[in-house]
Formats: sequence, C-alpha cells, structure tokens
Amino acid sequence: MLGVGRLQLGNYSMEPTTMHVGDLHSPGVTPAVAVPAPSHELPGRLLLVRLLVGGLPSFVGNRLRTYALRLAGFKIGRGTVMWGLPTIFGSGDLYARLSIGDRCGFNVGCMLELEAPITIGNHVSFGHDVLVLTRGYAPGDGGRRAATPVNAPVVIEDGAWIAARAVIMPGVTIGTGAVVGANTVVSKDVPANTLLLGTQKISLARWR
Repeated sequence: MLGVGRLQLGNYSMEPTTMHVGDLHSPGVTPAVAVPAPSHELPGRLLLVRLLVGGLPSFVGNRLRTYALRLAGFKIGRGTVMWGLPTIFGSGDLYARLSIGDRCGFNVGCMLELEAPITIGNHVSFGHDVLVLTRGYAPGDGGRRAATPVNAPVVIEDGAWIAARAVIMPGVTIGTGAVVGANTVVSKDVPANTLLLGTQKISLARWR
C-alpha cells in the first residue's frame, strides 16, 4: 500500500496568517486570502509515488501513475491517464487541494502548484509542460517587489484543452470547452467555448 505516514523534519512551525488583497483580475474586490505558514513537512505518500512510478519512461504505465496518485490520497476520476507523472508541489495538505475529473489526459512535464486548490473537470486535456500556479505576490516597494505571498485557487472546467507550455496564473477560471493556445500565459478568466491565443480571444461557439 502507498498510505505511509508523512516524513517530518524538525518540529519548527509558524501560525498561518490572513490578509486582504485586491483581486488583480477584478478591481475593487478584496477577498480574504489565507496564506499558509511555511512547512518543513515532506508529503511522504507523494514522495513514495515518485520513487515507485516517477522513473517510468514517458507513455509507459499511464494508468499506473494515476492509480498510484489516487492511492496516495488525491481525488482523480475514472479513466484519467498521465503520460508522465506531474510535478506536484506546495505546502500543507496537498492531497485535499487537487481534484481531477473523469477521462482527463496529462502529457509529460506538467507542474501543479497546490498552495491553493486546483479543480479540474471532466474530459480536460493538458499538453506537455503545462504549468498551473496558485501562489503570487502582492507588489511591494523598490526594495522588494515580490512582497507578501497571495494564494488563489484555479478552476478548469469540463472539456477544456490546455495546450503545450501554457501557464495558468493564480485565481483564474477556464470555462467549459475553452482552448488555451501553446505558450499562452493566462492571467484572466477565459469564457466558455473560447480560444485564447496570446491576448486574442476567438469564439468557438459554432463548434459546440
């Protein structure tokens, strides 16, 4: 079984803090964002998954990777395959922050940052080297531009296609049936059935 305990290095801990920050995507909205304290705890089950299946060649053991991550505690739906093991990182309880629906596909080199939840619907496709981020930083003064950390969840709805090397920024929702072009940085919500190429948005409504 993969359900081994987590590894603990030292006993240092800090209390979490809460801050209010402006929503970079919706001016005037100031949600409360809880910033987890730094953690010295290694996710032991995830570490074991990497040891067991991380060395498999790409496109070999596609369902085995999914099965191992599911046994470790991640919520992953039926029929989802992974042609390479995603790099999953963050602090705290990573297992509770990732939800992947049915029949999704992940190409090699994907990275998922779980400082805040990532929710992925059904039939979502990821190209290779897709990066999903959930932590940003409030801008500071010239002495330190990346100031206080700010965490925000990402939602990718049913049927979306995220092409190779796209970067999904914190707080973004990608709508049902949307397509994000290769090498595109997504910093704002993408409406349903929309093709995003750089800053250009093209309606895909006629292909519903």
